[in-house]
This record gives sequence, structure tokens and C-alpha cells, in this order.
Amino acid sequence: MAGSRRADAVLFGFDFQVNAAIVLMLENILDLKSLRLEGESEDIELKLNDNEYILAQAKAVVKSCEDFSNVRANLKKSLISLSEGAKKTNAGKLILITNSPNPLNEDLSRNIFLGNAHRDYNSLPQSSKKIIDDYLKKIEQPLDTSKFMIQILPFETDNEIERYKMIRQAVDDFVGSISLNVPGIGNKLMKIWQNDIFKNGGKKDVEIKLTKNDIIWPVIVLATDIERIDEDFIDYFDSGLYDEIIYKYKDLIETYCERCEFFIKVLSDYQAFESSKKNSEKSIDFALKKWKDYQDEFELLNADEELKEGLIKVVLYNIVKNRRVIDRIKREVRL
Repeated sequence: MAGSRRADAVLFGFDFQVNAAIVLMLENILDLKSLRLEGESEDIELKLNDNEYILAQAKAVVKSCEDFSNVRANLKKSLISLSEGAKKTNAGKLILITNSPNPLNEDLSRNIFLGNAHRDYNSLPQSSKKIIDDYLKKIEQPLDTSKFMIQILPFETDNEIERYKMIRQAVDDFVGSISLNVPGIGNKLMKIWQNDIFKNGGKKDVEIKLTKNDIIWPVIVLATDIERIDEDFIDYFDSGLYDEIIYKYKDLIETYCERCEFFIKVLSDYQAFESSKKNSEKSIDFALKKWKDYQDEFELLNADEELKEGLIKVVLYNIVKNRRVIDRIKREVRL
């Protein structure tokens, strides 16, 4: 049983680390350049556009609201690790992010860490500073306390609604900040970041490094869902053909729309495309006339020519139709 509990605690700790990374990357999305989990220095490393780093230690307690027995040990380990990390990188912020509402196991300060708290060293009571200072005195090259912060991310229980409520709130806030009005996109996006982007993270020998483009691309894919293509375009297909294409090749269509290089090539070709149609019809005209130029990009087994032609048209139209949405998303996050 003890081994099982330890294994559960390890999985819980990694789950917390992944979700803490999501929250930190969204809080810093405008200036973010890349994100790394299990990096050379810390649990979570954020590299910013100015090549400054945010280093974070993620420390989770399974029963965070009642178990404070190890929070000071977590603090000590974090201070040691962050001090080491600060020596190796140009660190602007050094963060202990934890789910404990009493990360110093101290009655005087526990009320200031309620909820989704962000408390830098200088905002702490003197008694709390002393706890931190006493640990730092034992470190040969201690971190700069002006860069140190304790951040609380509520995260507990096996109930997914309760456990992930603050992560869901962070994702919803992000979706709202870029003005995306797509039903259910927040929940879908959270699951993609949790499961798909970080799917190899449970292997401790695998470092996860993501560029800002990697992080934002799922947003673009969800915002340009092929199932919301307008009727004017569908009318160019024989009865039932469009539905057959979507049914058979939805995943493949999304794959092509996710390929950054292909995406850029299509938009570049579209910019150079001259059409006699009015602007509102230019996207359809491009897909109908230029699809042959992309036949070599698509390798389809057991697909007849009509299906292949229709598939290419759907991909091209989906990309150019949504270019303004894509441009706005990229602009809002400074991609």
C-alpha cells in the first residue's frame, strides 16, 4: 500500500506540474518565447523574448488543505534549486508554485495565501521572511529575494471539476482576452494542453520543450474548426460529397491545417492570387481554382479523384477563410 501511495503521489505531483506550467505560460503569454518542463535548472522554465527566464519549482501536496508536514521541506528544496538555477541563467523571477494554502506552515501568514495568491518576498510578514532567510543563510550563493515569489494554485481531490477549476479559469480568461467566441473552446483547449502537448511528460528522462508557436497552434486549429464552414462553399460540392469528406478526413484536414509551413505557403499563394470575384468570394475562388497546385502535398490511399479534389479544396478554403481570425490571434499573443 505504501508503494501505491508513493506512486499516486508522484502522478499527482506531475499532474500539478503540468497544470502549473499551463497557468504560468498563460500569465506570461505576451512575452513568452518558449516553455520547458524538467529542464536543466528547474521543474518549469519559461524563456521570455528578452532572453530573461522565469524559473519555477512546482511542489504539490496530495491533501493540501490538511497536510502541512512537508511544506517547509518543500520550501527548503525549492530555495536550494532556485538558487542553483539563478546562477546558471538570466533569471528575472524565481517562483515556488504550490497548492498548499499554508506553504510556510505558519499561523501568521496562512491567511495571505488563500485562493490563487501571488506573494513576492517583500510583501510577506517579517516572520515569514525570517523562515525563508534562515534557509537562505545555509546556501552558499542564495537567490536574490527581490526576485522570489510564492504562488498558490488550488489543486486537490480526485474530482476533476474541483481539481482543475483554477486551470480552467486561467484558460477561459485567456480565451476571453483574445476575443474568441467559440462554444466549448476553453475546455477543449485545456484538455489539449494537458494531454496532447504534454503527453510525454510522465517520462522523467524526456524533456518537454515547446515554442510559443507550439502552444498557440491548437488555439488556431480550434478557432478555425472545419465543421463551421459556411453554406456558400458547401454549395459547390455535389450532394453529400462535402459531408463524406468531413466524415472520412476530418483528422487529416486538421493535420494539414496545423502544419505551420503549409499554412504559411497557402496564405502566401493567396496573397498573390488575382481574382475577378468580389472580396467576400475570393476565398472560394482561390480554393476552386488553385487546388491542383497542391496535389503533390496530399498522399491518399484508396481515395478517388473526386474525393481528393474536394479534400484539397476544403483544406485551402478553411485556411484562407480564417486568415483574419488567425492574424488576430497571433497579434493578440504577439506571435
